[in-house]
Amino acid sequence: MDYYIPSYGKSRIRYKRRRNRKYLFLAAACVVLALTFVFSGFDFIETRKHEQSGQENFKGLTIEQSIPEASGLQTAGDSSSSADTASPEIVPGNTGDALAQEAQAPGTGDILDAGDQKEVRAKLSEKNIRVSSGDTLMGLLNGEGLPRTQAHEIIEELSEVYNPRRIRQGQEITLVFREEDDQEPIFEAMNLKLDVDRDVRVEKCPENGLVATEEKRELDTRTVVAQAEITSSLYNAAVASDMPLRVLMQMIRAYSFDVDFQRDIRPGDSFEVMFKEKLDQDGNFVRGGSVLYATLKTRGRDLPIYRYETTDGEVDFFNPDGESVRKTLMVTPIDGARLTSGYGKRRHPILGYSRMHQGLDFAAPTGTPIMAAGDGVVEYAGRKGNYGNYIRIRHPNEYHTVYAHLSRFGSGVRRGARVEQGQTIGYVGSTGMSTGPHLHYEVHHRGSHVNPSTVDTPPGRTLEGEELQRFKAAREDLETLFASLKDEDTMARLD
Repeated sequence: MDYYIPSYGKSRIRYKRRRNRKYLFLAAACVVLALTFVFSGFDFIETRKHEQSGQENFKGLTIEQSIPEASGLQTAGDSSSSADTASPEIVPGNTGDALAQEAQAPGTGDILDAGDQKEVRAKLSEKNIRVSSGDTLMGLLNGEGLPRTQAHEIIEELSEVYNPRRIRQGQEITLVFREEDDQEPIFEAMNLKLDVDRDVRVEKCPENGLVATEEKRELDTRTVVAQAEITSSLYNAAVASDMPLRVLMQMIRAYSFDVDFQRDIRPGDSFEVMFKEKLDQDGNFVRGGSVLYATLKTRGRDLPIYRYETTDGEVDFFNPDGESVRKTLMVTPIDGARLTSGYGKRRHPILGYSRMHQGLDFAAPTGTPIMAAGDGVVEYAGRKGNYGNYIRIRHPNEYHTVYAHLSRFGSGVRRGARVEQGQTIGYVGSTGMSTGPHLHYEVHHRGSHVNPSTVDTPPGRTLEGEELQRFKAAREDLETLFASLKDEDTMARLD
């Protein structure tokens, strides 16, 4: 059977074949393009990775260099000094070498965006404070913005090396803070200057938190001499000779067992003294040191004294015969006072009639310290009739001393307490029957009143045997040194 196929049917078949061939060509072209893109993409990715790696190195160097040298801070994980951080080392062979060198050249920073150019700003600042009367360390720290809790921690740590209650007027405190952008200052350290040769410090340590330390600086020492003629008072003569006050007080206390400075010192008397003085590292005077030798010429008497340390470690002043100048009792148990009434019969300033005055009266401002005249035990400390606040001390060799009209008692002074010679036992006042602030002082021996200004108590110690020979050798050395320094001082003045 014959089939009839219309002509338009052939044309439709040919059209379908041509369309299929067209799709095949398009598919082949897409495959070729895809492969081309894939292979070229690998090169693009490798190049981009290389650029990003170099740019990261560039950024790291830029940020590292932006930290100011003065801050003293380091980037995390860097154990080098701040000086090293300011000039980062470029390791040879690093892929970022070329970029790092570009980073050091001006004008390359503009290739970074604003976030990349942000600097890490960190610096230390100091705040200096001078302690005023009535200040407390807690109050000073709070006043500088430190929270009370943090201030308490600082004070508690400081107490490991120094009693914070002992800060005094005039001392300097330096607070160190770390300051960063958009942040409150952060406490780093506190330095308290106690003296020219001593500081205490509390600072933050990453490992241990707050740590307190004490720093002591060695002072230079030199031996010098001073001499002067007394025209009005020992004090004025000492000031005129540039003698430090500390040295003058040592002299007064050493001679107070034999000399009544109210009545024995007269115009025309003189003194010579050899002592040590402390200097800072620049050679500037800091303070007076120990008296080594002194002689006081008064009323035709020469009274030389020598500082000597015995083989058992006791340091004292001795006369040329090896007798300690320290007696059982001091003649004057108060410094800077004026004798207003002596021992003996007198007209009573309040009662108006004459009667025996069984002690010495020393006028002084209220609050002037009163010293124990000798070692002993307190038998009574309290109120006692017309005497007001009253202290009675028992001493060796059947001696007793009495102190009356006190404004208040010294720390720890009570019945049964042991006191040492020179210890502050009370303060001048005007309690009881009194016309003004003064100290009434009495000495009793074997139950009877004696004149405090003439009582002759035995020396504290007399050197003997080998100890005496050792002292005499030391005495000669001191006299030789004094003579040589005195000659040098005279020549210097002549020049």
